[in-house]
Amino acid sequence: MLYKSLSKLFYKNNEAYEITYRERFNNEFTYRYDFTIGENQAFVVMNLEILNLLTSILKLDKRLLKITKSVPPIALTQFTKKCIVDEIQLTNEIEGVHSTRKEIRELIDDKTENKEKKRLYGLVQKYMMLSYGQEVALKSCQDIRKLYDEFVLAEIKADNRENIPDGDIFRKEIVEIISSSQKVIHKGMYPESKIITAMTAALDMLNNNKLNDFVNIAVFHYMFGYIHPFYDGNGRMARFISSYLLNQQLESVVGFSLSYTIKNKLKKYYDMFKEANDYKNKGDLTPFIIGFLELIEETIENLCIIIEGKAEQYKFYKEKIEKYADGNKPIRNILHVLVQSALFDDEGISIQDLVEIAELSPSTIRGWIKQIPKDVLIVKQSGKMNVYSVNLDVVAKL
Repeated sequence: MLYKSLSKLFYKNNEAYEITYRERFNNEFTYRYDFTIGENQAFVVMNLEILNLLTSILKLDKRLLKITKSVPPIALTQFTKKCIVDEIQLTNEIEGVHSTRKEIRELIDDKTENKEKKRLYGLVQKYMMLSYGQEVALKSCQDIRKLYDEFVLAEIKADNRENIPDGDIFRKEIVEIISSSQKVIHKGMYPESKIITAMTAALDMLNNNKLNDFVNIAVFHYMFGYIHPFYDGNGRMARFISSYLLNQQLESVVGFSLSYTIKNKLKKYYDMFKEANDYKNKGDLTPFIIGFLELIEETIENLCIIIEGKAEQYKFYKEKIEKYADGNKPIRNILHVLVQSALFDDEGISIQDLVEIAELSPSTIRGWIKQIPKDVLIVKQSGKMNVYSVNLDVVAKL
């Protein structure tokens, strides 16, 4: 990051520090927001570093679109499912909430009517709704509370009923964020009337289409953490909302991979909040915006590399399948699907998914599967059903 934070200039020269602050705050390219951080009005300087990152993000997204168009739809669907599973597992892990990929996967694949009663149902359901392109209302404080109730309230009740929101919309008591060394690192806004005022301002900013969408997303992500409207679940809520908003602007798989990047850069992520909260930073959110845009940029770069690599591998396996099938269309078709699943999602694919893909009956699909050699086929258990994949090492030698 080229942009120097005010908190780092504070100790060098107090006079220069004050001059720099006034120059930044009054700059013609500065956005000044209708909320305060501590005693200072929040602002962002739209400098060259931010503009370059915005350009890079859009270029990378265009590259990602080109790559995904070269990937078979089945493979992309399986890869998206894998990303959703990872996103849910990692956003929980960041908050210290234990969940497993197997548990999440089984809930996604569960077609029974009783799944609403299962742990993580709300969390999984909301992420799956994003994959279907369903809209999420983010206009008012009531919208935020409704999303919270659908998203994590069941988990909060199960973990600790004392953390259930007890205000008119949010919480009515003070909340503190404690570090691993038991030091208070942040206090959420208080009382609830201030929470409502600040959240309303943050939502108004988010819906202001005169400002840059990606900058809005980054600022809202910060403000949600700063306001800390609930006793628990704030981090998961903020990341979900950011995922949803990124899905509106970029290739959808980007939004489902944000937590993966954050988890790998967790110290940077927490330091971004710490620096923005510092009173010496005087409300300057520019370093936070730059850091958040860098996380988005890295997310898309990683996806381009991963999907491009898998697409190249698929070309290799496709040739092997065509040669091995030797005109046997059922074997060729089922192996194409199973290889795509194995490459882009290592958990396997169910009979039901295969039925939907091939538009054939379960008995026909099972008949195809029986024709696959036992050393090629991999059968796993997911909940109460089998899922199918292939041994890619064996396929490579066909």
